[in-house]
Amino acid sequence: MTTTAMASAQSRWLPYYLALVVTTSLTVGVSSWFLLPRPSFGPLVLLCIMGLVSYQIREPELGLRISFSFLSIILVASAAIVGMFGAWLVGALSMLVDREQPRRSVTMFNAAMCSLLGASSALTYALLGGVEGDAMVGMGPVRLASDVGWPLLAADIAACLVNAALLSGVISLDKRVPFWVQMRQVLTGSGVAYVGYGVIGLLFVILWFPAGLGAFSALLVLAPLLAARWAFIQFGEELRSHERTVDTLVTALGTKEPAAVGRSRRAAALAEWVAEGLGLPPGQIGTVRYAATLHEIGHLGVATRLLRRAPSSLSPAERRVIDGHSVVGARMIEGIDFLEDARSGIRHQHERFDGSGRPDGRAGQDIPIAARIVAVTSAIDEVVHASDAGAGVTVADVARALSADPGRFDPDVVAAAIAALDRHGLPTSAPAEAAT
Repeated sequence: MTTTAMASAQSRWLPYYLALVVTTSLTVGVSSWFLLPRPSFGPLVLLCIMGLVSYQIREPELGLRISFSFLSIILVASAAIVGMFGAWLVGALSMLVDREQPRRSVTMFNAAMCSLLGASSALTYALLGGVEGDAMVGMGPVRLASDVGWPLLAADIAACLVNAALLSGVISLDKRVPFWVQMRQVLTGSGVAYVGYGVIGLLFVILWFPAGLGAFSALLVLAPLLAARWAFIQFGEELRSHERTVDTLVTALGTKEPAAVGRSRRAAALAEWVAEGLGLPPGQIGTVRYAATLHEIGHLGVATRLLRRAPSSLSPAERRVIDGHSVVGARMIEGIDFLEDARSGIRHQHERFDGSGRPDGRAGQDIPIAARIVAVTSAIDEVVHASDAGAGVTVADVARALSADPGRFDPDVVAAAIAALDRHGLPTSAPAEAAT
């Protein structure tokens, strides 16, 4: 499972960063070729082919900021099978052929990044005394654990950290996301998976050398991985069906209140930025995005004539009907399993941080985080789009508007929202483009 970079240069330092990563990779490759022992030709070719095939049949990114491929497993196994230059070459060649990526600069960065992952794995493995190649033959369980198992798992962790650091650097410069926020997000999304990669990579190595199966071990390892890929594809289809369900709900809302579609998209974009800024895990970010997208779905239960009238012309009773849309919306999506966690974000979006809100008078941290974020993002949208297309509204204006009622919002969410607006600008009606 690897994550690839998608660049749309927004920082003048981004080209220099890309060049630095590529140059570093080439330096490591050339140095390891001349200074270290050469790998065996047969295993090297096999691992390169496996890496190429793995990347070409990967399952595309599914909203989890990761994509499924076997490449990480092959890279960590290469550290023990073909050494530093071999692992570097496997990583470089695996990413150089990318038919879906039209930008050569992105392909070059991804190839350089993966070659450095392989090289860092092999370097860590060697520094910890890991045994390479045929020297593993005849080892007992204790020596396998100490001379192969522990160094290889440590090499896997090193690759995970290098992957997170390199990706966070390019995304930080490209998308203006704070480096440590992005670093935490990458580690949260793929860190646990890397542990699994290390275990499978260790199994691959043990089958190859101590078990004496050689190249045939590739087939034994690939069979369960192909089954895992099939399961991942099914999971991806499920996620896509979730997105279609949400899109259908938003479309239904748009037939009644066309302007609500734009508000939903803007709220989803900003809410995702804020959730990332708060360091929420990927699963919680998805919940926040669903809650923000559907935060006005309860308007389907409100008479159209009320929605089309100016707020100042509504009677108190009519105002209460509209204000009750959050409860109505939460009820409308009841029974949709994947939206269950988002329901509380919709229901409690009008709670106040000081406890004087509705419908249940919750206060502080008792208000679900999704609801606290939706409250801020919807308020920002009201400020920005109160005038014609938000003309003349600045981030400073938004900050002043949010601070005008101190008891209404969570201060941490407000701070994260202002920081997100400083980085990304005011959200448009287009869906947010996720960094990967």
